[in-house]
Amino acid sequence: MPRVNQSQFALLGLLGIEPMSGYDLKQLISWSVGHFWREGYGQIYPTLQQLEKQRLVTKKTQRKKGKPDRNVYSLTSAGRERLRQWLSEPASPEVPRNELLLKLFFGQWVPGAMSRSQIERHRQLWKEELVEYAAIRKRLFEESGERNPGLPFWEITLSYGEHIAKAQLAWSDETLKKLKDKE
Repeated sequence: MPRVNQSQFALLGLLGIEPMSGYDLKQLISWSVGHFWREGYGQIYPTLQQLEKQRLVTKKTQRKKGKPDRNVYSLTSAGRERLRQWLSEPASPEVPRNELLLKLFFGQWVPGAMSRSQIERHRQLWKEELVEYAAIRKRLFEESGERNPGLPFWEITLSYGEHIAKAQLAWSDETLKKLKDKE
């Protein structure tokens, strides 16, 4: 079975919130779904062109004096239907690629301090993630208001990230203790 470009569904979903330019999409991705779904400009613009050819989005060019033209994309009814179709399908299981775990798996070939250093760095990154999630939670309520129908679903994904971060911190603490006990 051929691989399906999953980026199209991320963009269709985001355009379901409101019409946006490629730049707007990238900005929204960076503070919202970017914690679990990454899209760069190199993927966004070609995917928008593909979606436009498939008539799943429309493009409207906004012209402003002294500024470059701005293409704003909107979801069509066919695009909304394709998004709903995809949302009803089961999510594909994914095997994660985790360099940290790969390095720890082979940790017997380096001094223990190297593995501990890897875990300490990992732990610090997850502490920073929790701080960022708190800022995102605040921003969600400030920008969307409690009446936005998307808010409960956005909170669900944010909660997932918070739980993962807390689990990563607990795992890091446990692992550091195990590595210390091995000295």
